[in-house]
Amino acid sequence: MKESFFGERGLYYRVSGIRPNFPTIVLLHGLSTSSSVWLPYEGRLKNSHNILSLDLRGHGKSKRWSTYHEYDFQLFAEDVLLLLRHLNIETYVLVSHSFGTLVALHMLLQNNGAERLLLLSPNYAVHRTFRARLTRGPLAFMTVLFSLLPSIHWRGGHIDYSKLGYSEDWDRRRLYPDILNTGIRTYLHCLLHIYAFKRDRDWSRISIPTLVVHGALDSFVPVAHAIELGSLIPKARFKMLGDANHVLVQNNFEEVAKVIENFTSQRLT
Repeated sequence: MKESFFGERGLYYRVSGIRPNFPTIVLLHGLSTSSSVWLPYEGRLKNSHNILSLDLRGHGKSKRWSTYHEYDFQLFAEDVLLLLRHLNIETYVLVSHSFGTLVALHMLLQNNGAERLLLLSPNYAVHRTFRARLTRGPLAFMTVLFSLLPSIHWRGGHIDYSKLGYSEDWDRRRLYPDILNTGIRTYLHCLLHIYAFKRDRDWSRISIPTLVVHGALDSFVPVAHAIELGSLIPKARFKMLGDANHVLVQNNFEEVAKVIENFTSQRLT
């Protein structure tokens, strides 16, 4: 995997050689994490897949932005699509987790080369949860306040998640260093965008084969939401992981890696 920086959009990324007979996967991480969460998957899949893994804007080693509007999902999607064009990647499987699933949605609403979509712990209809309804007002006030303050956090680093072991959804051992590394401004702006996103019917416009994978123990997005999403996307299937929570990418490596391998090896009909 080669590390590089896409200066046009301020994005850090890693990419393997793009071999013609291998499936290409594009990996999108969740809120306040980074591409380092995919390192074990890169090690396992690099001999059978072409891989692009990146730090989304405001995360990891990518550039931080100052205002709420600079974290609009459309801008996240444009970042990734321009990076794909820069690397001459025309067809791929889009693998996304949590916050990254909303970035994936906005990519797919534009003309692009995604052939199939894997949604891990998708952020579907989070605005309907009690937590979002309760905190959206105070969160909106805080984002306005942070947008007015000078930005001093330009880039962060990468966290070694292998040292954390099993992580609960609201585990302070993970959340505290994650948010500090990402920056409170970026974290709050992105969280409000999740809570404010209400265009649930847009998911019905996804026309490629899709697999929705959700943990039975997820306390951030209810399982019922993921099941509903699976029925909303025309070509979607739903898979439940009984012992997984919202951070299944970190906690359930073997299961998720096999899901990726199986999903990318299936023939399209």
